[in-house]
Amino acid sequence: MKFYLLLFLFLILMIAVYFTGISPIWYVVNLFLFVGVVVAGVTTIKFNLFLTAQSSIKNTNNEVALTFDDGPDTELTPQVLDLLREYNAKATFFCIGSKLKDNEANVKRIVAEGHAIGNHTYEHSNTFPIWSVKKMMLSIQKTDMLIKDITGLDCVLFRPPFGVTNNLIASAVKQLGKVAIGWNLRTMDTYKSSDKVIATIKKKLLPGDIVLFHDTNPNILVELKETLEYCKIKKMNPIALV
Repeated sequence: MKFYLLLFLFLILMIAVYFTGISPIWYVVNLFLFVGVVVAGVTTIKFNLFLTAQSSIKNTNNEVALTFDDGPDTELTPQVLDLLREYNAKATFFCIGSKLKDNEANVKRIVAEGHAIGNHTYEHSNTFPIWSVKKMMLSIQKTDMLIKDITGLDCVLFRPPFGVTNNLIASAVKQLGKVAIGWNLRTMDTYKSSDKVIATIKKKLLPGDIVLFHDTNPNILVELKETLEYCKIKKMNPIALV
């Protein structure tokens, strides 16, 4: 993995500083750079530092991939699906396992209308990145079983909570044979106003992008409609990930 190559290079640089006898300040500089790159790799999934995640799609027909995290939501997800159907658009929903039982009809509808479902862990815990690999795998497998029970489908796609990655998550993903999915356009829809989200879409959205939305965001309907209108104008085709 890239992380081990980075660690190897860091150690080589530290040894070089020791044997060349240059200023000890370079120990600090090297350490600062190493920590900075690791932090960026942990928090930015598309860097692929710990695992290889798909963060864009092949632009074969002006396609984009709209993805929704943290659902399904009893009220908002059906309305999101209504909008997608209105524009004949497809999307991918990364579902939290604990929300599935109360939203079986929505989950079945997602599949019936040609969208894709991904695994977003059972708990979506803030501490997920520091769990043991075994505990991570149990959370992912529990969600897989619920998706299978409701839809009859085996779930392959996986997105870690917050898009955070590390060696532990990479090990769990590898052992379970998951396809990790990231993004290359984060709308920040859970933090920014709708005006800013829409402005980001219109400024940055390009064919081949994987876009991160949340179908738990109270403003998602306004933001999604504007996004779909923009895709229509620019002749971009929203597809589901496979």
